[in-house]
Amino acid sequence: MAVGSGRGGWAFVALPLTVLFLFSALPAAAGVGLSFFEFSSTGELRFVGLANYAAALSSDPMLFAALRNTLVFALCAVPVTVLGGFLLAVALHAPWFRARTLARTLLFLPTVISVVAIGYLWRWVLDSQAGLLDLALDATGLGALLFPDGAPMWLGDNPWVLGSLASIHVWRTIGFATILYLAALGRVPRSHYEAISLDGATPWQAIWHVTWPAVRPMTLFLLVTGFIGALQVFDLVWVMTEGSGTWSTVLNVQLYKEFSANRLGYAATIGVVLLVLSATVTWMQFRWHRVRGGGT
Repeated sequence: MAVGSGRGGWAFVALPLTVLFLFSALPAAAGVGLSFFEFSSTGELRFVGLANYAAALSSDPMLFAALRNTLVFALCAVPVTVLGGFLLAVALHAPWFRARTLARTLLFLPTVISVVAIGYLWRWVLDSQAGLLDLALDATGLGALLFPDGAPMWLGDNPWVLGSLASIHVWRTIGFATILYLAALGRVPRSHYEAISLDGATPWQAIWHVTWPAVRPMTLFLLVTGFIGALQVFDLVWVMTEGSGTWSTVLNVQLYKEFSANRLGYAATIGVVLLVLSATVTWMQFRWHRVRGGGT
């Protein structure tokens, strides 16, 4: 009976595992192998060992800029998304909140809109010549107040572009975090709030001591998936800036540029760097979760 159950389980997961192997594990392994090669002038693969990694670590300033931009983008966007999603979920879950369904729909709508459409929309809003944001700042007088020397080029080759891209990423993903937090909040027993209220706790103390610990597993999930997605961002950056400047190039954009230049081995090396970075950040978050008492 146990043997049959085991075989039935493997039969049940065989197709998903096969798909995972063919379209995730196998390409990843092939990419790692390709990073030790480079194309020769005749178009043939030539083994170069660790030369691609040595070049990436010692003589590629654009790669370091892309790594910096990717980390800044992720560190700016993901914590804001998670914390903002949690606070919005708490507000939407409160009994006093009205039009809850409408608010959920409006928050979640950007998540299902095409990234290409979002990119072109925000390019129009943030355009430095006739963008809606600059026009609004000028019309209200806030532009001269906030930027006496003139509004910055929001999508230019300067640090403002990272803030702009991170803000758009937050706007697009915060609704997804909010919906998941709402699902987690629905499983918190009301008796916990009643008990802490009897002790004289304020609403903020109830949120800190009851709500936040109760949704810790969901927070871990959102942090892990959020950082993986942010570290691998490509489509939004490419649509809005095409990685045309030092400050708007992220790792995946740099990988695409190397691939387009037929430097496949070096592009695979950047992919390995991104894989290691994603795995390291994920491990750190799981480690933090265990240290904070979230279980094994």
